[in-house]
Amino acid sequence: MYVIPELGMRTDRPGPELHWGRLDFDHRVPRESVHKAAEAEVFLTDAERLGDERFAVAAAWRRDHYLGHEDGPAADPVLLAETARQTAIHLSHRFLDVPHRMPFVLSTLTVDLTGALPPLGPRHLSLGLDVVCRPPAEGARRLRLELQADVLVQHRRAGRVRVHWEPMEPRRYALLRRRVERGPEARKPRPAPPRVPLPPARVGRLSERDVLIETDPLRANGWWLRLDQEHPVIFDHESDHVPGMALVEAFRQASQVAVADGEPGAGALTLLDVRFTAFGELNAPVAITAEPAECGESSFTIHAHQGGRELARATVRRGMAEPALTRLGTAC
Repeated sequence: MYVIPELGMRTDRPGPELHWGRLDFDHRVPRESVHKAAEAEVFLTDAERLGDERFAVAAAWRRDHYLGHEDGPAADPVLLAETARQTAIHLSHRFLDVPHRMPFVLSTLTVDLTGALPPLGPRHLSLGLDVVCRPPAEGARRLRLELQADVLVQHRRAGRVRVHWEPMEPRRYALLRRRVERGPEARKPRPAPPRVPLPPARVGRLSERDVLIETDPLRANGWWLRLDQEHPVIFDHESDHVPGMALVEAFRQASQVAVADGEPGAGALTLLDVRFTAFGELNAPVAITAEPAECGESSFTIHAHQGGRELARATVRRGMAEPALTRLGTAC
């Protein structure tokens, strides 16, 4: 066991002592290094390479980050999902020689918590990521990368995160996007589906603008993705497809509504395991559906579909997790 001096944290994972005292928790990394246009939405503050595949990453969450938050007993796990996404991008550019302006294609994003996160403080909540980032196998033709990290906050291990992503050569990305845009689904007419707005408090937000789902009156546990392309955070920078973090937040909101409708007081979100399977187009409706997972109460399998294509699916668990997690991405 070793101690992280700056944050007073301990971890049972073997390895060299992390030099957290040398990391900066007060200043943000350059916004272009995490693909953000607004400096206020940069979560990472510093990073250090500890070995060929191991990194220490520092982050700070401030009360004005991401979407409007209600005051509550716990920080939002979507903050951790966005922190993991930014970590993958930052490490790619700073340490793995991935050029800037290269598109990134996200395939897996997992947050697996041991319990509810602590609340955001009046200044900021500091956290550290003890990261292992594995490059592709030798001789692999594509730069597919994998990141796993222990999350350390307030004297304890709070959980783990995992990201799979692929930095893609711009020409190949453009060919891939054109193939989707020319497909049969892209040419079908898109009638506007019936929608019923949801009040912000029902999905844990303060502002109507931050509500990303609307009820489908024709389906139980069915919603439509609600996208405002002028939203300053969801569309922080120009995108030619539905942003992955929009789907992550929509899945979180859908799970909150599903739990509140079926089992009030089920607890905080402790697992968010998202698999992205296709690009979502901005000019067509996206259907969100939730059904109980087979593995336990307050757990759901949530899907996003557009036309006949699945865009993403997630396993979401609400309620307290086991005290010690032994692996990532467990369904319940």
